Amino acid sequence: MTASECATKRIPVTPSTWRTVHQLRKPGQTYDDVINELIRKDSESRLIEETQRIRKRNKFAPLSEL
Repeated sequence: MTASECATKRIPVTPSTWRTVHQLRKPGQTYDDVINELIRKDSESRLIEETQRIRKRNKFAPLSEL
C-alpha cells in the first residue's frame, strides 16, 4: 500500500473487540487485510443467505425472459 492509498483513521473499539480482531490476524497481515477479509466473508454470507431465501420461494424466472 502506498502512502497515497493509506488513510490513517482512528476507529474506537472496545478492548474485547480489539483483542478479537488482533487474534484474527495471521502472520504478516495488516489490520487493513483483516478488515477486508471480514468484509469479503460478510458479502459471501449475504449472497448465500439471499440465494437460499430465493430458492425457498421456489419462484424462478426463465432465463429466456431476462
